[in-house]
Parts: sequence; structure tokens; C-alpha cells
Amino acid sequence: MVSVNNVMMRYPLIYILLGLSINVTAQSTLDFNGLFQGFTTYSPESDQQQLWTGVRYIPELKYEFEIDSLQSISAYVSANIYGSVQYAGGNSIWEGTVAPYRAWVRYAYENSEVRIGLQKIDFGSSTLLRPLQWFNQIDPRDPLGLTNGVYAALGKYYFKNNANIWFWALYGNEETRGYDILQTVRNHPELGGRLQLPTPKGEIAFSYHHRTAVFDNRWNINDPLFIETPENKYGVDGKWDIGIGIWFEGTYTKTKDPIVLNANSDPLGLTHQALLDVGIDYTIKGVNIVFEHLFTRYGEEINQPQYKGNTSAISFNYPVSFFDNISLMVYQDWTNDGTGVYATYNHDFDIWTGYIMAYYNPTTQISTPYVNNDLNQFTPGFGLRLMATLNH
Repeated sequence: MVSVNNVMMRYPLIYILLGLSINVTAQSTLDFNGLFQGFTTYSPESDQQQLWTGVRYIPELKYEFEIDSLQSISAYVSANIYGSVQYAGGNSIWEGTVAPYRAWVRYAYENSEVRIGLQKIDFGSSTLLRPLQWFNQIDPRDPLGLTNGVYAALGKYYFKNNANIWFWALYGNEETRGYDILQTVRNHPELGGRLQLPTPKGEIAFSYHHRTAVFDNRWNINDPLFIETPENKYGVDGKWDIGIGIWFEGTYTKTKDPIVLNANSDPLGLTHQALLDVGIDYTIKGVNIVFEHLFTRYGEEINQPQYKGNTSAISFNYPVSFFDNISLMVYQDWTNDGTGVYATYNHDFDIWTGYIMAYYNPTTQISTPYVNNDLNQFTPGFGLRLMATLNH
């Protein structure tokens, strides 16, 4: 008779691939997990990605040590290992990346915790169109919810009445996140916080963030500009269950110095940016329906917006069986007359999940209202994507 231990001693790689969970001591654990993803996308209207095939592997290693019943220290590291080939017009483009995905340590004491490193920070009440995506790029069309992290220190304290307060400090980040239009000055620290309070049948929260934004228009030979300016973001959101779910999410962003885009042709002030999303959800005969509407206002003056945007989005999600699920998501950009549709079917097999996705995005310069990222690109026009994932 062959014991499990003997198998693991003979074939340690199998043990690693299937998942590792070791009690290093009575108070500490070491876990090794990972996510495999393979996909093929066919998008005939795309200029560069008519046929796109790729694989991704995200290995995860987590260590946790319980100092005593009140305190613990944990660490988490993962990487994004990615490779793909794109075919368009008879040409092929190969791409490969190995980059850190998460790397943080956390100290927890009673009702508080501090986490430092490359991490995901996510909060807010909305589901589809999310003005409070200040620190991530989660695309609601992505069933895996992949997003790049930020380098930050994040502290949280949870009160006994379910209220909680967050403080954060970011440093070393420059890419745009969420609905950001301007990049961040990399070597300037960012500071902010959030207070979340319980209310009857729900909760309400107030958020604030300060950073130094940069407007780099030096490529414009007619009006080259480079402006670094302090920027303050204010957010408020709430969510309640009154038989149906209702929520709102609003942000107001103000730069200290005036910022005007395309100043010589069609001026668009970015000095004042206001976003307000309202939404509801309800489940009818097993179908969960989510509807949101996003109001967008940009301008040089707070009371004189030069751009008024209105976007609606609706999603339907139906679990056909314990192993099968179908969903449909549609958005309408009323201001620019753009429509996007995204449908997916997925089936859970024994150790992996298969996805069939079909979508349509506008082929014009209209940008999707969903936050996109380089981990999960959706091409313009019609697209068909087959995807398989395996967690170990």
C-alpha cells in the first residue's frame, strides 16, 4: 500500500502544482496556490489583434504567523507571468511579461491591521460604473477581476458597531487608475482616508485622497504644456437593502492649477471633475438584474461644465445550474451614441472552468465607460473569446 506521504516524497512537483499548505509550526502556515489562464480571442475589426492567443500564470505564496490570539503577521507575494501572440494582416506579434502582481506584509492586532507593499485597494458601493475606483482597474466584464496593484501602506480599524476607518499612503505610482484622466507624479506621496458608517438597512462612507497630478501636453507643437498640480478627490457613497438594493457613488475632483485639454481646438477643462453613479439591483426568478446610470461633468468652472456625459449600464446574471452560469451586460453612452454588449457562458468542470464570451464595442474613438486594463483588453468591434482557468 502506498501512503500519501510516500507519493509526496516521490513526486514533490505534483504536490506543489496541486497546492501546498504546510503547518510550519503550530502557529504558522505556508500556502502555495496559483491561477492558470488560457485564452483565444477572434476580433476581425481590430487593427492589431484580429486573432489573439495567450496564457497567464499567477503563482501565489502566502505565509501567516499567529503571534498570539490577538496578533498575527502575514506576507503574500504573487507574480504575473504572461505570454501571447497576436495575428493581424498576416503579421504576428509575440509578447511576454514577468512582473510582480502582489507583494505585501500585514500586521493585525485585534480590530486593526496595517498592510504595506504592492496591493489591491478597493472600496465603494457601485458594481458596473464605479467613480470610486481610485486605486484599481477592475473591469466588470472580467470574470477573474484581475487588476494591477499600487504601492501603498494601508491601515484599517474596525469599531464594534461595524463602522471602520481607513488611512493610506501611496508612493511610487504613476499610471492612471479608474476614471483618472491625469497621471500621478511618481515621486510625490499620496495620502487619504475613508470613514464607513452603518445606517439603518445599509451603510454610508466618506473618502478623501490627495495626490500630485501631471498634465503632459508637450507632444502638442501648437500648445506644449507640462503642469504638475496638487489634486484633491472627495467621495461619498452609500448602499441600502430596502427589498431592492439601491446605492450611489459620487466623486468630486479639483486640481489646484487650471487644466485645459485641446486648448486650441475644442477646449475641455479638467480643473473640476464630478462623477455620480446611481444604481439598483433585484432578483426575479433567479435572474439578478443590476442597473446603473453615471453622470459625468468636466469643466474649468464648477458650475459651468464643458462636458456633460450620461451613460447607462445593465447586467443580467442567471445560474442555469450548479455548474453553469450565463450573463449579459449592455451599456449605452447617450452623449456620444455608443453601445457595448458583452455576454458570457461558463461551465465548471472538475478542476477547471471554461468560458465562452461574445462582445461588441464601438469602433469609433468613443471609450468604453468600463475601466479597462492591460490584463484584460477588449478589442473594438465584434469579438469572440474562449477562455479556460484552473486554480490550484
